[in-house]
Amino acid sequence: MADSEAAQMRNADYWDGRYSNADDPATKEWHVGPDKLEGYLEENIYPLWPLGPETTTTSTSTTIPRMVHLGSGASSVPFEMFARGYTDQTCLEFSAAVLAQMAPRNAAVAWLPHDVRRMPEVASASFDFAFDKATFYALCAWGPTHLLKSIPAVIVEDTAAYSREVYRILKPGGVFCCINIFEPRYVHHLLKVEGTDWADLHAPIALTPAGWAQTRAYGLVKRGPVTEKTGHPPVLQSDEK
Repeated sequence: MADSEAAQMRNADYWDGRYSNADDPATKEWHVGPDKLEGYLEENIYPLWPLGPETTTTSTSTTIPRMVHLGSGASSVPFEMFARGYTDQTCLEFSAAVLAQMAPRNAAVAWLPHDVRRMPEVASASFDFAFDKATFYALCAWGPTHLLKSIPAVIVEDTAAYSREVYRILKPGGVFCCINIFEPRYVHHLLKVEGTDWADLHAPIALTPAGWAQTRAYGLVKRGPVTEKTGHPPVLQSDEK
């Protein structure tokens, strides 16, 4: 993909064109599909909210987390999570073509038209878990991924706005999982920005073999007091200083 095309991925019009193409498949997985994610989710995410026979969304302990997919695209991951019993799913997407294609597939999932860089209508501290597979990538794929001082200003601005918004809509102690192909120093440089106070849930975990464009899972936790409403304490295995 040429840089000129990659630069357009930050715009809704680009995705409207991609997802309106009748030749494209009904679902699309970027970086990795649910099969590659399963081990990571089983070990690092699902244990934070174990589901039992008496799990309800109205319980004071709120065992079922409120999950939000950031730029959900045409991924089947929300449906896989829903099928496992994580039924409080919200998908945020700024492409009208994507929403038109995906919303009819599961009416129990909330499909909302939002640009994840600016979500004033999404309430603060309203989600337990935020998931991103390739949205961060779409915001900055066309910039250099190894020379921090050469990152275009618009990428720095986009990713900082995105990180602050994700931080805002998560509950204290909430978890942000970002799946992308960029190396740790690049990801941390762009996500751990002023206005956020992210801690590491774990060190970056490789989901594909080493090499160019290796896919990694980054787990971040919104620091803050853990209350009955947050549902779980953060499980910190490492913390970048």
